[in-house]
Amino acid sequence: MVRKLISMASIFIFISQVAFSQDNRITDIRFWQSPEEAQIVFDLSWTPAVSPVRALEDGTFFFDIENGNFRPGQKNFMLNNSFISQLKVQEIQGAGVRIAFKLPPSVQYKNFLLPKAPQKPDRIVIMLSESQTAQAQRRQDEKLEIAKLKAQNIKIVLIDPGHGGEDPGATHNGIVEKDYVLRMGKLIKSFFDRDPRYKAVLSRSGDYIIPLQRRSQIAEQLGADVFVSVHANYNSKRCVRGTEVYYESPRGAIGEAERQIADQENQQDAIGGVYESINPSANKPSFWKQQASTMFKSRQLAEKMSRRLAYSNPGLPNAGVKRAGFKVLHSVALPSILVELGYTSNNQDAWYLKDQNGQMRLAQGVYLGVRDFLEGRIQEGFDTNYLQYAMNVESAKRAEAERSRRARERRASLLRNSKIYKVKKGETLKTVASKFNVGVSTLSEVNNLGKRKKLKAGEVIRIPSLSAMVIKSGNTNEIGNKVLPEQDFAS
Repeated sequence: MVRKLISMASIFIFISQVAFSQDNRITDIRFWQSPEEAQIVFDLSWTPAVSPVRALEDGTFFFDIENGNFRPGQKNFMLNNSFISQLKVQEIQGAGVRIAFKLPPSVQYKNFLLPKAPQKPDRIVIMLSESQTAQAQRRQDEKLEIAKLKAQNIKIVLIDPGHGGEDPGATHNGIVEKDYVLRMGKLIKSFFDRDPRYKAVLSRSGDYIIPLQRRSQIAEQLGADVFVSVHANYNSKRCVRGTEVYYESPRGAIGEAERQIADQENQQDAIGGVYESINPSANKPSFWKQQASTMFKSRQLAEKMSRRLAYSNPGLPNAGVKRAGFKVLHSVALPSILVELGYTSNNQDAWYLKDQNGQMRLAQGVYLGVRDFLEGRIQEGFDTNYLQYAMNVESAKRAEAERSRRARERRASLLRNSKIYKVKKGETLKTVASKFNVGVSTLSEVNNLGKRKKLKAGEVIRIPSLSAMVIKSGNTNEIGNKVLPEQDFAS
């Protein structure tokens, strides 16, 4: 189900040749691979212009980076993995740098630019992924394997080592979170592997990044019974320590509800291109109940996990169960929790995290917490706090929508019953408002001035008439329906 990760020693390339500071140059090339996709990242010292990708007769793809340099001039990288066989970087004298790559027939690509960001330079990324046919075949193979496991009443546990690839996570006291939680994930999996009642699967088995939303999707596709994301914590206050267990918060859940309902509304019939008729208002209560049911079970899993971690690890304080809107916890399909094994920023926790006996106790605690939940009596119910929160948010949104509607209607009425006025030299918003006996806020509203307070000589604005002011104050007579002539007036 999961391909063996290619040794990072053979696929991580760092270029550090000396060059003039004014050179436009490629400063770093990195390759990351997961079972489903791979990416090649080129770090650049300038904002590049890139040509469209073209293909040669032998199946090689290439594109040019204009006005760039590459030291040592030319280099071939024989990667020879399932996503790419060869990468060639070559400086073209006086023209730039050419990037050429050769892919297996079953691999598709896309490339794009990423602008400079904090602690990140301008980058060019080549994304490589399986073809849709290969993806469909792998999904079918997974479904057959899942069906066999379910038929034997074997429960599937998705263990998600956090971070990975370019995201190292917390780094302190000799612990790099992405590496540590991967080792811990494998150790936790080994406990489940010895229990025939379970099939444990890692969301990642190597040093590569998986998008946060994709992690829970993997669990859903595998028909997992629980999702456990494993992390190590950090706090600038070095005295903070201990294990923590999180499950979905109301605020995080309502955001996910809005996203998924919007996705439903945007679904099109694949053949006819006709939008399916969906009533969002009718969908929301049903979706909220699904979320509330899953969150009710997630809380039970989190509580059992917290108790087991405390019992198995008397050397670590236990901060109990908390709620947060982490994206990895958004699944509606299965109970999901995030476990913080300890604080890398605390010396005592860091010692325990690195201690072999401590690692065994932590891994055993996670295994026992999941076991207690899956083998115990799972109560059915709803997270009533979330349901109340969702209804309050929806009520506030409706109230805001009504306020916005009334504001639009009021401004439309003011515009219909207004005249044009050309601002004279020295006039301000306040003096013009006083001149025509109009409130400053009303004048600003009808001209959509926002926070702008200054007017320019010669600027054309609209002055609401007295009839519009009557309508604004609540009188619903017909005066406001009359459209007054647009003419320049000043006194």
